[in-house]
Amino acid sequence: DAAEASLPACATWRRRELSAVFIAAILQAHGLPRSGLYSQTVTLAIGLSGGAILLGACPQHIVCQGAPPVQKPDVKEEDDDDDDDEFSFEFAKPPVAPADINLQFSSRIFPGVEGARPTVEILTASTFSLPVERGWPRDKNSPEDVAASMRDVLADRLPRFAQEFWQLELVGAPPAFRGLRGGWPKVSEGATAAALRWSWLPAPFPPLLTLRLLGSEEGGAVRFELGGLACAGSASACISISCAPLGVSGAPATAESEGEERLDVRLTTQLSGFPVAGRAWGFVGCGGSWWHESVRLPAIRKVLEGFHSMTAENMMLFYVAALQGGPARS
Repeated sequence: DAAEASLPACATWRRRELSAVFIAAILQAHGLPRSGLYSQTVTLAIGLSGGAILLGACPQHIVCQGAPPVQKPDVKEEDDDDDDDEFSFEFAKPPVAPADINLQFSSRIFPGVEGARPTVEILTASTFSLPVERGWPRDKNSPEDVAASMRDVLADRLPRFAQEFWQLELVGAPPAFRGLRGGWPKVSEGATAAALRWSWLPAPFPPLLTLRLLGSEEGGAVRFELGGLACAGSASACISISCAPLGVSGAPATAESEGEERLDVRLTTQLSGFPVAGRAWGFVGCGGSWWHESVRLPAIRKVLEGFHSMTAENMMLFYVAALQGGPARS
């Protein structure tokens, strides 16, 4: 009854008519009587089954005689990327035209002392620029303060850059983006060193390189003590990172324009006491210089020059030089 009520009148009538014709044909084919309780029961059963078969086999007749099928409205699928399309990044200060990177690389070999292996000193220097921001309450730094802050940021980032560059694992390092306040292991505290190691050579095998913070002087360099397989045979290997301001240049900001003022900073990384070759070359007796010039020095040069290039390209996108002076803002 519920199904009939949901159909149009013409469709309901057509279904009943076809069911009656179907039942009559079956009764005549089997010679069954059309009266009596038995015939009524058989007629009812055959009618129900025949009607179900007919309706299941020929639904198109009902649809054709009834109302046209209901068309589902077109529902536009929601675009999950709408939020991404609307996202826009705004710089705290638009990037400015940077100074020339002026990348310099040099190395110098020192003879071993008291039977120790020869060591090398590698110096890499470059210039990067930061857009200058002035006038806000937080803008109260001197160029020297900004350089010292960037020194800590870059000292924290150098081991992580080496990890990504060489596809290594960095174990025992503090969380990223916290500078030197994140908790690098310190020599003064006797802490276990952070380690750069190959994933296919886990502990207890020795790591490729270990790092512990030696400290930093006010306005000076941040130094890491180095160890591991790469520094085997040297007890004085370390790397230092320093930044020095070169001065402010460009048009300062005014009430009508943002200006193109920038602070240029000189970044210097110095690798000292690094062995020319490992202990294995000491047993060979010769070939250490060839190994250093053909393998070690090019590998170190690639990672250090890559780090300096990254600094020159990316620092101005994420940092500003909040210097004192200039018109007040609110």
